[in-house]
Amino acid sequence: MTWLQIPILFSYRALLLILLAQYALGSIDSVFNIKQGGVGVGGCNAHKSKLNRWWTDARKLVDAALLYAQDDSVDGPEYVYTFFALDPPPSDAEYRAQARARLLLVKRFIDGDLQLPTGKPWLFCSSKWLERMDWDDVAYDKETGDRFTGDDAKKVRDVYHEPTPPPDEANQPKEFPFWSSDIREYFTDEADDYCTKKVDGLAQHFGATHEDLTWKAVTICVQNLGKNAKTEHLRLGRIQKEGQSIVDYRAKSMTLFHELFHVVLGNADTQEHEKSYELKYIANPRKEEGEDPGDEDQDIISTQEALYNPESYTITRSKLKKTEDSKDKDKNNGGSEGAGHRKRLMKV
Repeated sequence: MTWLQIPILFSYRALLLILLAQYALGSIDSVFNIKQGGVGVGGCNAHKSKLNRWWTDARKLVDAALLYAQDDSVDGPEYVYTFFALDPPPSDAEYRAQARARLLLVKRFIDGDLQLPTGKPWLFCSSKWLERMDWDDVAYDKETGDRFTGDDAKKVRDVYHEPTPPPDEANQPKEFPFWSSDIREYFTDEADDYCTKKVDGLAQHFGATHEDLTWKAVTICVQNLGKNAKTEHLRLGRIQKEGQSIVDYRAKSMTLFHELFHVVLGNADTQEHEKSYELKYIANPRKEEGEDPGDEDQDIISTQEALYNPESYTITRSKLKKTEDSKDKDKNNGGSEGAGHRKRLMKV
């Protein structure tokens, strides 16, 4: 190697290091502790390429959301009104600012610019990261991660409080302790495995976020997503078939995007109930002051609840991004799609 080659080689190496640093910053691996191994232990080794594509989708969705939530957006007010009942600017400035603030927090997390007080969250690709136990089993020591040993080995009930159901819930399914060797923590849940639980032969769960004062964990039931999703990730071309619901086009990646709101904003500030996922409930909300965000007796969502509901953001952002990409295609193909067509996509 001559001395003339040294700076050239250095420049290539420097460029490579810069590119690698840019890739790592805000990648899903840099933001989450991703469980290694197979799905039999909650691992994601077989789904790394999917996770990377889903992460790219999440970045696209939140960027589109922030763009349309700006006061000077041309098309944004139509969609913001549909899912949040916010009138065009300058009206409802406070609510609009709240929505932007929450979206910005999610974006900062995706970009790797937001450090959570609970530290780097975990990401699992099945619920097998939890080991079901019985209350009289020998317990695991949270300090070491190993089971207690010896004649005085503690039982699970000695180290983890067994819940006593209230009298009006005495007929509910019995709850069992679960142990996580990754987080070194106990959980309480029904006996069934979260991801494989079925009702009438159908999978019931697709994702969940657990949290405590010092940790957060996201479970994505990867094996269930193919049962209710049209595509692996966002393929946002022009939608040809009119009259179909936006949920018919839900990509698998949107489950992860939904859970990001729980991770960033916290479960306490993103409470949900059974109706929180229903398009009939979350589309065209009413703006009423003082409603309880967790009131399940409401037949339609309120603005206050929508601003805290992850699914409202998820469905809205998918719709916005689809519209945005459709417009790009129209420019190339000479076609056009008016607001009326976009509204028909929300039919149930």
